Amino acid sequence: MSFLRATSTLPLSRASYRALSTSSIRSKSLTESVKDAADAVNKKVGQTLASGLESAQTATEQAKGTVNEKTPSQSEIDSKASSVAQGAKETAESARQNANQALGSAAGKARDAADEVNKRV
Repeated sequence: MSFLRATSTLPLSRASYRALSTSSIRSKSLTESVKDAADAVNKKVGQTLASGLESAQTATEQAKGTVNEKTPSQSEIDSKASSVAQGAKETAESARQNANQALGSAAGKARDAADEVNKRV
């Protein structure tokens, strides 16, 4: 028997004892530390790439808007084509008239030359 029980004047009672347990602070192994660092880097890279993608999407939308603003509509294209066609017709008509005048002038000179030859004969 224990000394305390033997010297105690109190009636004997059953005392319960709990086991006292302690554990050491568990430190991370080198593999776990590397995994945690790689995970942190992976998350940071992912966030950076996501931000870059959002910037690229914004720039793409702005470029599309600019292109749409600068691109002429079909009616503007048709109007310009009609204007160019009209100018081409006018130029062709002017060239035809100049050719007719030159032809008429050449024909007149040829008649004059023929008359001159007839007079001499």
